[in-house]
Amino acid sequence: MQLAQPKTIHLKDYKPSAFLIDSIHLTVDIFDERTDVKSVMHLQKSPGLKGKAANLELNGENVVLKSIKLNGQVLGSDKFQLSPEKLVLINVELENFTLEIENEINPVTNKSCEGFYQSGDQFCTQCEPEGFRKITYFIDRPDVMATFKTRMSGDKKRFPFLLSNGNKIGSGDLANGRHFMEWEDPFRKPSYLFAMVAGDFDVARDSFTTMKGRKVALEIFVDKGNLKKTPHAMASLKTCMKWDEVTYGLEYDLDIYMIVAVDSFNMGAMENKGLNIFNSTYTLADEKSATDHDFQNIEGVIGHEYFHNWTGNRVTCRDWFQLTLKEGLTVYRDQEFSSDVLSRAVKRLEDVRILKELQFAEDAGPMSHPIRPASYIEINNFYTRTVYEKGAEVIRMIETLIGKVNFRKGMDKYFELFDGKAVTTDDFVHAMEFASGKDLTQFRNWYSRPGTPTLKISSEFANGEVKLKVEQKYPPTTLHVPEGNVLHMPFKIAFLNAAGKLTEQSLELKQLSETFSFKVDSQPVISLNRNFTAPVNINYPHQFPELLHIMSFETDAYCKYEATQQVYDSILKNDFNFYTTSGKLNPELSSDFKAALENLLQDEKIDHSFKSYLLTLPTENTLCQEMNGPDFDAINLVRNNLKKKLGLTFQTWFLNQHERFSTPVPFELTPKAYGVRALKNQCLIYLAASETNQGLATLKNHYELATNMTEEIQALTEYVRLGVPLNHDAITGFYEKWKHDSLVMLKWFSTLASYSPKNEAMKRMEVLENDRLFQKDVPNYLRSLYLSFAKSNLPAFHAKDGSGYRFMADRIKHIDSFNPHVAARASSSFALINRLDAERREGMKQALNKIMEGKPSRDTFEVVSKYLAQ
Repeated sequence: MQLAQPKTIHLKDYKPSAFLIDSIHLTVDIFDERTDVKSVMHLQKSPGLKGKAANLELNGENVVLKSIKLNGQVLGSDKFQLSPEKLVLINVELENFTLEIENEINPVTNKSCEGFYQSGDQFCTQCEPEGFRKITYFIDRPDVMATFKTRMSGDKKRFPFLLSNGNKIGSGDLANGRHFMEWEDPFRKPSYLFAMVAGDFDVARDSFTTMKGRKVALEIFVDKGNLKKTPHAMASLKTCMKWDEVTYGLEYDLDIYMIVAVDSFNMGAMENKGLNIFNSTYTLADEKSATDHDFQNIEGVIGHEYFHNWTGNRVTCRDWFQLTLKEGLTVYRDQEFSSDVLSRAVKRLEDVRILKELQFAEDAGPMSHPIRPASYIEINNFYTRTVYEKGAEVIRMIETLIGKVNFRKGMDKYFELFDGKAVTTDDFVHAMEFASGKDLTQFRNWYSRPGTPTLKISSEFANGEVKLKVEQKYPPTTLHVPEGNVLHMPFKIAFLNAAGKLTEQSLELKQLSETFSFKVDSQPVISLNRNFTAPVNINYPHQFPELLHIMSFETDAYCKYEATQQVYDSILKNDFNFYTTSGKLNPELSSDFKAALENLLQDEKIDHSFKSYLLTLPTENTLCQEMNGPDFDAINLVRNNLKKKLGLTFQTWFLNQHERFSTPVPFELTPKAYGVRALKNQCLIYLAASETNQGLATLKNHYELATNMTEEIQALTEYVRLGVPLNHDAITGFYEKWKHDSLVMLKWFSTLASYSPKNEAMKRMEVLENDRLFQKDVPNYLRSLYLSFAKSNLPAFHAKDGSGYRFMADRIKHIDSFNPHVAARASSSFALINRLDAERREGMKQALNKIMEGKPSRDTFEVVSKYLAQ
C-alpha cells in the first residue's frame, strides 16, 4: 500500500503572517479530568493586508473547541472552518480586533510530552517548536510575538505552585479548596517560549545581584526529597549569570528566574522566558549519585538555557529554518562558558570528539542537511547535531576570521539592531560584517551546504620551501546546493622540525584548489587544522613515524589527540586485516608505538584529563564509519584485543597510577579532581581488559571501595563488558543499592543495554524492558534502554540474522503511537543503512518497512522514508 506523503515545508515558500498578535491573556483552570483554557487575544492585520479581507489561520491540535467570539460576538459555524489541525476564520475584514476562544484539553492522557502534559505528579509544558497549539488555538510560529499574561487555577493541596512566564502579579484563594496565581511577561515572545507548571515541589531559593544592582530571585523546583541535589545547579546558574555580564555585558531582565525539574521531558531543557523547564537529568546531582560528566553537563545545560535569554528569547528566529541562529550561537556561548570555568583545552577536545563521532556521522547519513535546512516535513527532526554543534563551529569560524574583539562588537551590534525581533541567519552575519568590516558573503555558503567537506592536502619540499596544495572536496548530495557554493574557512597549521620546534601558520581558504608556499629551514612534519579551526575531514598522507612525531611534540591539544587517534586507527586497521586474513588476533605491538606511548604515559606535564583522552581508543562507531560493509563482530574483537594488549604491556604503569589515585581525598568539583577520576577510570578500563588476576582484583576493589558515582558506574561497566551474568553481585548489588533513585537506574539500564555480550543481549533486553523499575512511557527510560542498545551494542543490534533490527522496529512502532519525537530519534539507529553489506541492508529495510506499516507519525515517516530511499 502506498502511504500518503506528508506535506513538505520549504524555506523558499516563507511568507510573513497575515495577522499579528499584540497580546494574549490566558486563563487556565486545571481539574482532575480536564483543563479548561480561555484565551483573549488582541490582533491586528499585517501592514501588507490593510484594507483587504483575509483568512485568519490558527493552529490547534488535540484541543476541543467550546466557543469563539470576535469583538465579543459569538461566531456561528458558518464564520469559521475547523479541522484536526486548524481553526480558520473566513474573510476577516477588521484591521484590529479581539478574539476570545474557550477550549478544553486533557494533560493526563497526553503522552507526547508536548503541549500541556503530566509528568509524574506534576503538570508541565513543552511548546518548542509547535507544542503551544496543543494548549489552545494560536498563530503558532516564531515570527508572531506577543506579550503574555497567564492566570492559572487548581486544587491548592495538589498544586500549591502554579507557575508561568515573567513576574508574578497576583495570587489568592478560591472556593472549593482551589487557588490561583497570575503571571505577566512584559517582553514580547513567540508562543514556543510559553511555559506553565502546576505541582507540589521542594524549592531551592537564592538570589543574584546584577551588574546594575538589581536583586533577582532564583528558584529551583524539584520533586519532594530531591532538594539536597540542587546546590550544584544553583551554583552553576549564578556562575553563568555572572559570566554573561562579564563576557558580553548582558544582564538578566526579569525579577525572578525559575527552573523546574521534571522526569518526563523529550529534550534536555527548555529556555522558556523566566521559567526554564529541565529534564531532571540536567538538574539533580550529588557525588554519590552523579558522575563528573553529569556535573559538567548540568553546568553546561544550565548555562545554555540561561544564555538563550538573549540569544533566542530577546532575539529569536524568524522561522524554524533559522533554528541554528539561536541554537548554534548559544551552543558556542555555552562551550565558551564551560571552557572558561573548566579546562579550555580539554573542553575543546570533548566538543570536537562529539562533533566528529556524532555530527560527522549525521552528515554522512541519509538525514544529512545544512545547518539551515531548505525543507522539512517535521521540524522536530531538525533539532540535530548539525544545527546545534556544527552550527556552533560555524560561529566559531566567524570569531576566528574577524577576531575576538570584533566578534564582541558584532554581538553588541546584533542586539542593538535586533532586540525584540525575529530574524534570520543573514541578519546575524550582517551584524558581524558591520562591526568588523570583513566581507563574509562567501562564508554564508556554510549555511546552505550539507555534508562534511574534506580537505585533500599534499605537500612538496624543495630548496627550503614547502608548497602546500589544498583542495576542497564535497560529498555527493541529493539536496539542492546553490551554484558556485565554495566554502570560505579559516585553517591553522603548524610545521614541526626534527627537534619538535613548532611554527604556526594561519590560512584562509576560499577556492576549490589553492597552493600556499612557506620558507622553512628543513623538511618539516606538518600538523593540520590546529584547534580544529574548521569542521572538516583531512585527507593527508601522514606516515606512521610522522604521526608519532606529532603525538610526541605537538602542543595543540586537538592535533596531539588527533595524531594519537590516527596511530590507534592505523594499528586497529592492521590488526583487523590480520584477523580477517588469518582468523587470529594479532598479539604484537610495534616497538616504535610502545616507545611513543611510554613517553606519553611518563610525561607528568600532561593534564590528567587530557591524558585520559589520549588513552581513549577510537570507538566502534567511529571505526564503522570508516568502512563500507563493516564487520561489527570483527571490529569489536579487534578493538577489545588492542585494549587487552595495552593493558598487558603497560600493566605496571596502570596499576601504579590506579593505586596512586586511590588515596582517599575530599570530593571536589575542580578540573584537577575531574582529571584524577578520569585517569583512574581509564587505568581501570585497561586493567580489566587485561583479564589478569591483578587486573580483576583491582576491578573488584575499585567497585567495592568507590565513594562516588564516576568510579562506581565505571566498575559496573567493566563487569558487564567482561560478560558476567545478570545475577553477578556487581549487577544485582548496584540495582538493590540504587533502585530508589530513578536517575541512577537510568545508568544501570543503559550500561546493560550498551555492553551486554552479543549472545546474551537480546534476552537481556526483554528482561530489562519488563523490569518493574522500567518506566515504559518516560523518554529518559526509552532512551537509556533502546537507544543505548542500538547505538552502543553494535554486534547485537547489527546481528546478521536481523534480530536486532526487528526488535528495534517493534519498539519504535509502539513508541510512535504515543511519543513521535522519541520514536523518530530512535529511528536514527538505522542511519548506517547506506554503509551496510547487502544482507544486513536487506534486513534493515525489512525492519524499516515494518515501521511504515499503518500510519506512522510525520516525525517518524520523515526519518524512515529517507532511510528506505537509500
